[in-house]
Amino acid sequence: MVEVRAEDKFAFIKDPDLKKIIGNSVKYIYIIHNRSKRYKKKLYLEETYRVIVLYVVSVIESILLYFYKKRGEKIKYPEYKLVHILPNEYQHKEKNGRKIVIAIQEEIEKREHQIGLHELVHFFKDTRLMPKNMADEILEINEVRNTFHFNKRREDTKLDLERVEQALRLLADIIEKVPKIF
Repeated sequence: MVEVRAEDKFAFIKDPDLKKIIGNSVKYIYIIHNRSKRYKKKLYLEETYRVIVLYVVSVIESILLYFYKKRGEKIKYPEYKLVHILPNEYQHKEKNGRKIVIAIQEEIEKREHQIGLHELVHFFKDTRLMPKNMADEILEINEVRNTFHFNKRREDTKLDLERVEQALRLLADIIEKVPKIF
């Protein structure tokens, strides 16, 4: 297993509170991973693996958000203003029966709390700051994390030691490479 020494690896984060939170989270990930090796109960291992993946994705998201903010660039989305619905006699030949509208489209900056991991990964991939293979790996492990909601079927997602160690390798890779990329 690849291990990350938190105190050595986060010098690139200048915000002391964020550095401490991320460092403590990474330490916790490795502590519960090492402890999980002593247990054989399926439920304990499954839940421990879920916590590890959840923390790994959260740390990755925090690091990417840190660099996003540091770069000062903005993710935008289209917002439609002054929307006017045309009378019903105006119809689109392929979408008959649907309302046709005229509006002004403005590009609005997303606020920090509106930006998720998926958008961050695509932003850095699209700006060619993140290699495609790294982006794909992050999105793949994020898909695993997204199955953790209690109302989603867990049986469809294989979460075993191999998948957890893949997530840990990805985290170590990101901690090592991302500060050099950005």
